[in-house]
Amino acid sequence: MNLTGGIAWHWLAWRSEARWAPTSLALEKWLMSHAQVFKPGHVQGQPSLLLIGASAGWMMSSHWLQQFARVDTYDIDPLAATLFKWRHGKALQATHTELQCHARDALQDLPGLLSAHPKACVFFDNVLGQLRFQNPATDWQQVERRLKQLKVQLKGREWGSLHDRMSGPTTQEIQHQSDLPVRHADWHDQHWLGQLNAQSPWVDHLTQAVFPTGVSVQNFAWNFSANYRHWLQAGWVRP
Repeated sequence: MNLTGGIAWHWLAWRSEARWAPTSLALEKWLMSHAQVFKPGHVQGQPSLLLIGASAGWMMSSHWLQQFARVDTYDIDPLAATLFKWRHGKALQATHTELQCHARDALQDLPGLLSAHPKACVFFDNVLGQLRFQNPATDWQQVERRLKQLKVQLKGREWGSLHDRMSGPTTQEIQHQSDLPVRHADWHDQHWLGQLNAQSPWVDHLTQAVFPTGVSVQNFAWNFSANYRHWLQAGWVRP
């Protein structure tokens, strides 16, 4: 199964909605905490959004998307556009949010995309942590350099990202209705991994330096399956 798209991925995501719901709700709360920058009611000049790596938006908040006058989604998966419209189209129509879905690798020509949409907010939707797996032959240090360069390319923009920081198996089975672990501010990474019941080795997704220094980073647990967890990180950057 290709974890970046394809019919098997979408089938798994659909079947896992109940298991993933606590993380989806936590992410919606985090996203809405940044919605105060948008004025209610759609008026000319209200922000548009470039949603990069949108997939079908399985864990994306329709309520947050409704804050924008226009949403452009980008994903290389040919199934993503149809499924994203199925999941979020009706909600966006209700608030007259224009939706355009593109089957395109936005990361390959990010400077061109930013130039074409100079006032748009940018959000990387759980895509940056997948870069190290898209081409197994690519040196991991090259991937790190590419990820570090993003904050330079996006300087002066309103942007955010949700991405994998690490992922791996757990020492104990994760009960279906179990509460999500919550990271305390004073915990170091090893303490947090202990709370996630991480069974070594965990995969490093090379995203530790995505955000500029000083940006507040939120950590989330994602109960991916009964014995596998992801450590997600999210941050929002203002000009």
